Amino acid sequence: MTNARTNAVRRGGFTLLEMLIVIGIIALLASLVLAVSSSVIRASEERNTRNTLEVLNTAVEEYERTLDRAVSYRSAAYTGVVADPTNAGQRYDIDSAPAAPPAGSGVAAWTAMANPYNALATAGLPAYSTAPFRRTATLIWALTQSPSSAAIMQKLPDSVLRGVRPSSNTAGFLGVRHVVDSWETPIVAIFPGRVAGSNGITENANTPVDKDGTIRCDSEGAAATAGGMGVSCKDRKILFVSAGNDARFTQLTAGVYSPSSDNLYSYEP
Repeated sequence: MTNARTNAVRRGGFTLLEMLIVIGIIALLASLVLAVSSSVIRASEERNTRNTLEVLNTAVEEYERTLDRAVSYRSAAYTGVVADPTNAGQRYDIDSAPAAPPAGSGVAAWTAMANPYNALATAGLPAYSTAPFRRTATLIWALTQSPSSAAIMQKLPDSVLRGVRPSSNTAGFLGVRHVVDSWETPIVAIFPGRVAGSNGITENANTPVDKDGTIRCDSEGAAATAGGMGVSCKDRKILFVSAGNDARFTQLTAGVYSPSSDNLYSYEP
């Protein structure tokens, strides 16, 4: 009788080994679920950012159809490449480093811009220059001024739109804005240079020409510390770039800057 009762008690509980096995299985399942969940979340973030990039790309295409010409960009000088001229007859919509926000935008000065514009020293290049963000904010403001491209911009969720000043100037599409990706980093526009030979301007040793027939500009080719991204536009189209999950546009390897491996683009550069 005593032995039978003892065996019954033993069968009613778990041994230490059995408990360790169960805990191990639970931990394994939890890690698998966490890995799958992280993968699903990351895929969703990338998908949402790609959708944002597609909307921006479509809005630019519509804006250029309205203008009946391409958006033009005035490049600054950078290593070995001369700056674009400012002679009469040369039209530029976007300057390499806009000195002031667009007239009529309701924003007095770039210095009034909230983060991340004035505090990007550690967030990945072009963190060391506010120029790329000023150019992009100027372009986005222009897109919202054309009814047809503004209608496309309205497809963007409110969660990706950020005003460059505090909330007093963020209603609707008033004022200058930027668009952020799924990781809260502003998306940057890379501009193609002017068409080689346009307005009597010819290429030379200091003005290399890309495959699309445009002279390489600082937005494409300047050092990352000067706001360059290390990528060239194709087919004379503006390229939108998200810094991706690591929030860094470029990476430094052996003294050379290159685009970060997880960058997302509006088209493949």
